[in-house]
Amino acid sequence: MPSIDTTDAATERHKEQFLAFKLGDGSDRVDIVVRVSVVALMAVALWYATAQTMFLGWGAIYVVATLLYVAFLQAAPEAIRPIHLRIAIGASIFVTALYGIMTVYIATLDDGAYIIVAACGCVGLALHCLARNAQFNISAFVDFFAALITSSIVLVIAALGAPTMAVSVAILLGAVCAIAYFCLTFRQIITDREMLTRTLRDESQSQKMRAMGQLTSGVAHDFNNLLTVINGNLELARLDPNNAENETFLREAETAGHRGAELVRQLLAYARKSQLTLTDVNLATLFTRVEAVLARTLPVHIRLHLDDAKTTETVRGDATLLESALLNLVINARDAIGSAPGEIRITVQTDTDPDFVKIFVTDSGPGMSPDLLQRATEPFFTTKAVGDGSGLGLSMVKGFAEQSGGTMELRNAMNAGLQAILRLPRGAPERDATTP
Repeated sequence: MPSIDTTDAATERHKEQFLAFKLGDGSDRVDIVVRVSVVALMAVALWYATAQTMFLGWGAIYVVATLLYVAFLQAAPEAIRPIHLRIAIGASIFVTALYGIMTVYIATLDDGAYIIVAACGCVGLALHCLARNAQFNISAFVDFFAALITSSIVLVIAALGAPTMAVSVAILLGAVCAIAYFCLTFRQIITDREMLTRTLRDESQSQKMRAMGQLTSGVAHDFNNLLTVINGNLELARLDPNNAENETFLREAETAGHRGAELVRQLLAYARKSQLTLTDVNLATLFTRVEAVLARTLPVHIRLHLDDAKTTETVRGDATLLESALLNLVINARDAIGSAPGEIRITVQTDTDPDFVKIFVTDSGPGMSPDLLQRATEPFFTTKAVGDGSGLGLSMVKGFAEQSGGTMELRNAMNAGLQAILRLPRGAPERDATTP
């Protein structure tokens, strides 16, 4: 026996082939119930018609074998090994052969009317082969060859039992045409699915390249601006070491460096690769800190309402990143309102899910169109002018929420404006919480 390839590529192939069996034979409960029910019903009917108890035994063995096969497919571990695939192939061949052998046996019964019953069995096997919900690899080819062999034998038996040579020729001619069309249909389905797979793969690669281009151009633009500030200020400081403004130049360079570090942190948050320091964050304390920062950031024509500033709720997350996420949401709301008078409201909802807390940030701005809502959390997508925003704010908030085990959703508020919803895991009771 040839040795089993234990490389990652071979393991992935084993998994794909096993999943094909699972999708085709063990995932559709309706199909499973119909299969075993039809065979059980036909077994009882054939026993009643022929008085042969072997039909009852055949029905029972088929039903038990099928259910055990399905149970094995559904209980298989995530790490598929070659032995799992071998068992799946063997079980599939056994169940299919059991069905095919009994179909052929029915065709050999003395009464020619049973040929119709056998033909129905062949049609059922062919339909199962063509309609199975799986990739056309080993799993489907098991049924294909079973249907081909079973149908050929049944039709030869029918031709041999025909009353005249003309009827035999007609049966064989019809058999050849039907089997040829079955093979052609099977080939066409394989071709169509391979073409669809290639199209999806090419489209996926194209989307990856577009995303990479967008990411690269966005990072390059922002970092180029920051490096220009750093290099320019350092060059000015180097021109005259005794210049009184050197401290200002160095401070500006340092500020640009911090902004570059913040950009990297936002990228990591979007990619869900940032290191989180999880604590039970007291929302009341967090809101106090956020309000103090926003008091210096929001213009006088925009009012901030913290409806639950004294809440006793806590959430499980990184206090620093959560504060940054809230500031991002409020700053986005500020920019959406613009120069017109408006308000931003922060509320907390805790009564809909015992395991999560929802933080709502709602503004009185114009809201977003459905198209913009779909793209708002894409990295580097922004409706602001060049240089006014990196387009990472909302994507960073979404990445942080998902890495924390929660979600972030954007929707238009019922009255007006945009509503951002942070859904985060609930923390320990307030008396045990750690303040940020």
